[in-house]
Amino acid sequence: MAELSKLSKTYLKMKDDFGINLYDKVLELRKFEIENFWKRTLFFWGTIAFIYAGFFSAKLNDYQIVIPLIGLLFNIIFSLSTRGSKYWQEHWETIAVIYENELEFDLFKHETRSLVKNNSKSVFTRPYRFSVSKLTMLLSDLSVFLWLILWFQQVLILFEEKKLKFNFCAENATIHWFTVGIITIHILLIGYFIIFIKNGDVYHKFKSE
Repeated sequence: MAELSKLSKTYLKMKDDFGINLYDKVLELRKFEIENFWKRTLFFWGTIAFIYAGFFSAKLNDYQIVIPLIGLLFNIIFSLSTRGSKYWQEHWETIAVIYENELEFDLFKHETRSLVKNNSKSVFTRPYRFSVSKLTMLLSDLSVFLWLILWFQQVLILFEEKKLKFNFCAENATIHWFTVGIITIHILLIGYFIIFIKNGDVYHKFKSE
């Protein structure tokens, strides 16, 4: 019998000494990540729908531009969150395949595409291997672009109504306080968002002891 690798030895030791099947644990963690993915998605879509409803029903007049800005930033966070969830799902799937290769059996990685295709009697109901989670990412990204369009629309409206002015007069020191307020709101929201992404340890990593 060939010498067991370090991974196989660890697997057998955990199973014999502690009764823990590491492969089963990996599949449980994968299932946990998938369940959390859809829970987070439900929360984010519900909140985004609420912001959309607020934008189309609220009457904030000149400050209506703030709603698509908030929706845009929130939707970007949603897009990043879906990618984070997808990463950890594929992380555990990769480990499961590593165990299957090491322990010489095929379960999780078993290829069934041709069998499923042959069993599909109608081309109209034939299943395809689309990733539902990645399609959710696509929808989230499309929503980001929609918020950008709505935000840009509000900017144009304010310019057309001459409520946003950038031609400050240095001679008489006149200040257009509405423009200053709008710029300040954008700087505060976008600035905090960028600083948090950059310095908030959003990108998870394991630190060596």
